[in-house]
Amino acid sequence: MDFLYDISQLPLETVSSGIRRFVFTLDHIMGVYFEIEPGIVFAEHSHPNEQMGILIKGTVKWKIRGKEMITKGPVLYRIPYQEPHSAEIIGDEPALFLDIFYPHRKEFLKEGPEEYMKGR
Repeated sequence: MDFLYDISQLPLETVSSGIRRFVFTLDHIMGVYFEIEPGIVFAEHSHPNEQMGILIKGTVKWKIRGKEMITKGPVLYRIPYQEPHSAEIIGDEPALFLDIFYPHRKEFLKEGPEEYMKGR
């Protein structure tokens, strides 16, 4: 098991055009590092996993509990399980995220994008 990762050396998986990620896990929690190009929309979705993270860099238009917000990284966020939410990468620079999930997002361990990750 690797304990430390140099982000500049990560073997990023291209999930869909404009969306790249690296998934790492422990027994109970999952981390996902994302690099997402401007214009990408994560359609409204929910999941049975708690989610929290850091928008490290970039500008995102969020919709959570029916409320739209625009944030520019760095910003912390948390989303309760089963809470509908969406995000759109806006502006001119890619967004960098670190998401933490409990329990694991089993669909992230399979190849291919989730239905709400359409890319370009």
